[in-house]
Amino acid sequence: MNLLELQEILGERIRIANDSTRSLEDRKKESEISQGISLLAKQMINNADVILRTDKLVAEGKLQHSHIEKLVNGNDET
Repeated sequence: MNLLELQEILGERIRIANDSTRSLEDRKKESEISQGISLLAKQMINNADVILRTDKLVAEGKLQHSHIEKLVNGNDET
């Protein structure tokens, strides 16, 4: 899943939470589901941020053969 797909899912969850035609019980249940999705989304965004920061440092030549580069890229070469 990419970040644009994630954005679509989060938008749909917001629409569901704001749907006044749903019963209060249904909205509470959907809210619990949305909280779980939100936690996963936050982790996905944090992971993407780590990758972007690493790519930037690699491009600047600051992480050549570093442990961080190996963790992010799965590169076993040192």
